[in-house]
Amino acid sequence: MERPANRTARRRAGPGPAWSLPLLLFAAGPAPLAVGAEPAAADSEAAPVSIGQITQILKRLEAQNTKLAEQNARLVEQNAKLAEQNQSLARQLVDGAGATRRADPLDADAAAPPAPTLKTKPVILKPPAARPTPPDKPVIDIDEDDPAGQIVVARRTKGRVPFELRADLFTQVRYTNFSRDADYWVDSAGNLQPVDDFDSFELTRNFIQLSGYAFDPRLQFTANIFSSTAINNTVYLGWINYQFDRAFDLRAGNWIVPGTREWLESFRYTLGADRLMATTFFRPNISPGIWAQGEPFDNVHYVAMVANSLNRFNQGVDRIGNAIAFGGTLWWEPMGPFGPGPSDIEYHSRLSPRFGTSFAFSRESNQGFGSVEAGNPEDTILRLSDGTPLFRPGALAPGVELSQAGVNLWALDAALKYRGFTLSGEYFLRWIDDFKHRGGALPIDSLFDHGALLQTGYFVMPGRLEGFARSSFVSGRFGAGYEVGGGVNWYLRGTRDWRMTFEVLNINRSPAQNLLTGYRAGESGTLYQLQLFTDFF
Repeated sequence: MERPANRTARRRAGPGPAWSLPLLLFAAGPAPLAVGAEPAAADSEAAPVSIGQITQILKRLEAQNTKLAEQNARLVEQNAKLAEQNQSLARQLVDGAGATRRADPLDADAAAPPAPTLKTKPVILKPPAARPTPPDKPVIDIDEDDPAGQIVVARRTKGRVPFELRADLFTQVRYTNFSRDADYWVDSAGNLQPVDDFDSFELTRNFIQLSGYAFDPRLQFTANIFSSTAINNTVYLGWINYQFDRAFDLRAGNWIVPGTREWLESFRYTLGADRLMATTFFRPNISPGIWAQGEPFDNVHYVAMVANSLNRFNQGVDRIGNAIAFGGTLWWEPMGPFGPGPSDIEYHSRLSPRFGTSFAFSRESNQGFGSVEAGNPEDTILRLSDGTPLFRPGALAPGVELSQAGVNLWALDAALKYRGFTLSGEYFLRWIDDFKHRGGALPIDSLFDHGALLQTGYFVMPGRLEGFARSSFVSGRFGAGYEVGGGVNWYLRGTRDWRMTFEVLNINRSPAQNLLTGYRAGESGTLYQLQLFTDFF
């Protein structure tokens, strides 16, 4: 039977769940034994639990619950701080990767700053995918393009020797067909020269270009390996340069001597298949030299060069004579960047003009190549206005051969672009004088030749399909020649990098000759050209 005292305690404790008392007893634990006391018998009943003991146990549990609640609150606060740190870290990784990708590849300090480290073990929040910091060692990076359109082959931005190497490959393949209207032409000496039909497929130009910097992003290099099946030859072009600032970039190497606008602009950007007849006749050539270029004022650009010669590329150290050539050009783009070449593939939303002038002068010597050209496929030589080479024996008078002559060239150019439409022109003036000769009397003291080109185009499908028309002429003491024609450009990828061109030119008494362009001295007839230009990088 239950003792009255136990029943009284149960009534005073009030109703509750059946498990509360055992739990309280378990929490309270067994009562301690007095010193010298003996344990009770196993079958005896436990000592009663008083209300005061239960109250103490409840207070103890409440205190423990309060401490647990405070600990939980602190953990929640710590987790919130760790989550915020993780989010901040993720933003820094994304921002650092974006800054690395947007940085100028010539900036050696463009690497993203190191991400902060955490001393605790946070709850991991997976950050967005980010581009890693550029490594110290050179690697091939086929995903990152140079602003110039080249592939970044190798880059090292840290260490004692910062370095970058970029690569490009562009190719011009052309089918050319010329149908003559006359079987021969008469040169200045009265000799009959044959005019031939020709029909061929050629790898007209193939350039492998390597460029970059070493030691300092301002110390740069460019190397071009240029080959052509037109004369089955390969030559080297290139330079090293130090870019002090945008106004002064000093270069030394083997490159184009400025003298006309269309000549200075790359063959990649011509409106038709190649440079026009008048440009081919008047332009200087390629030569070793030193030059400076830059933009000293907003939208005002210049190039100034000191070179070996205007007349021919492959004059080595054993060339005849020691005269130096000078060439320069200056142009202004008053409404902002005009863009490369005459085509308005950029589709300027407002009228964009360009005005310029170019000059070149030198003291040219007879190098002994008056009748046959060889060497660089871009070679041209000085010619009279009927196409006769200037230094050919008998060109100016029977039995007379020039040994030296002064050459002075001046050109003026203007162009505009607007909403896919383009119009450009250039006027050339050339004086040849101060003759030195042998073999007899020379009946003339000087020669003056002039000429011009005019070309226009319009994108009937913006960025894709362009129709164009072109014409040029040359006139002088020994005759005149002209050309007129047109064609279409199809930009396969909507950029200048891939272009197919079809052009037809009617030529009458060409004074120019260059094996890459389709022009032959004295020819009259129709020139058909179908060309594919590709820039893989």
